Amino acid sequence: MATNKSVLGRSINTFGRDKAKTHRVPFGYGVTPEKADQLGLSGPGNTSGAFGLAERCLKCSFGNIPVIEEVVWTIPLPLTAPEALATLGDTVNLLSGSSSVPGVGSIDSTFLINGILQTDILAQGIGVHVFCEPMSFSTIGNAFPAPALPNTLCPPSPDVVTANDIASGALGIDDAAKVIPAVFEFGSPVWRAGWNFINAYQFQWKVSQRELVLNELAADVSYFGSFADAEAAGTSEVAIIEFVAAVNALYRSKGSQTIFLPVSFRRVGSVNAFNAQNIGIFHPTRDFDLAPVTWGGLRYQGYGCRGQMYRPIESPCFLERGIPIGMLFIVQDAVHQALMLQAVTINNEPLGTNVVPDENLAVLTNPAAPYADSNIMLEQTLDAVPNLVSQSVSVSRQVFKGGILKLGIKIKGWEMPSGWKAYCEQNRPEIIGKTLV
Repeated sequence: MATNKSVLGRSINTFGRDKAKTHRVPFGYGVTPEKADQLGLSGPGNTSGAFGLAERCLKCSFGNIPVIEEVVWTIPLPLTAPEALATLGDTVNLLSGSSSVPGVGSIDSTFLINGILQTDILAQGIGVHVFCEPMSFSTIGNAFPAPALPNTLCPPSPDVVTANDIASGALGIDDAAKVIPAVFEFGSPVWRAGWNFINAYQFQWKVSQRELVLNELAADVSYFGSFADAEAAGTSEVAIIEFVAAVNALYRSKGSQTIFLPVSFRRVGSVNAFNAQNIGIFHPTRDFDLAPVTWGGLRYQGYGCRGQMYRPIESPCFLERGIPIGMLFIVQDAVHQALMLQAVTINNEPLGTNVVPDENLAVLTNPAAPYADSNIMLEQTLDAVPNLVSQSVSVSRQVFKGGILKLGIKIKGWEMPSGWKAYCEQNRPEIIGKTLV
């Protein structure tokens, strides 16, 4: 059968019998020593073809090692205090056999059972990878009680509210404790958590019973995603509503009593002097629908990684299948651990759910009593005849946080199935650390 091809207006007829035959070259484990010699794949000198292939594989440059075994935790923030202490306590074991870890939303693993190899591996590098949100933004709003019923009327969320406003019912809320000034942070808590994590823990790799192969600060062997390259970093604006909705849903799943509402009203002043019912005046706004966002983040590559994604192993380590791999994070810096827990927890441990500038300060500024006849924090009213009235505002803030933190341990090296392992045991025992008897 002929095929017709037109190239620049010229027709060319090609028949199947005239086509050049395709030469299929065997590759992989099916290549025999004799075939390797024919293909020119033999080793140096008098080395047989198969041995030459083994030599070429084992001498492959570090960047071309093809096999990676890994376990990656995906942790959506925030965590409850019990989740944080159970998962990010004094010892963190990503390679544990558990398929469910408190606070970890997803565990991605190439292992059939986490931390246990199905095939022997000649490891030539390990990776401690930390990936954070590629964006960060913050905005102000208020915390309100989470409604229990659908179609509940949404309360107004002002940029600022005074004690007088709440007492006079300006928000339609009787209890002042039901509205709490809040801050919404997305991304930056993850960055703080990741940074403090690598400085809080020592990375230890133990094999056999008690043999310590590696004992280094996690910061010296870790790799952060390069989200802060000059080409990738930048600023823009983002619509916050979808992030707020996702974070509120997560807070509900964690048992939070409050949700976050962005600012929907601006306060412009008040009417009525202190000798009457002083009440705030607000106007609706959509100024807070968008928030400035920074695209970028941490970029850190540990000194032990030599600028690469993996920490090379100077003397390749033979890992046998079926034996648990003992790679652990052991806490060594209590200060960084406390800052990490503060960044990841829903109640900002140890600061508590509502944060105040100092533990000994009251929640409200002076004057504490509404309509107090005082010369403290005076505001000129918007009455036809202006008057001065004292105002008091809350200094506490409830912090809402969101974003995803990813922690991973990766092992890079060559798989050694039974045939290759037997070959090396007979011909290259030094590769797997065994001596022929």
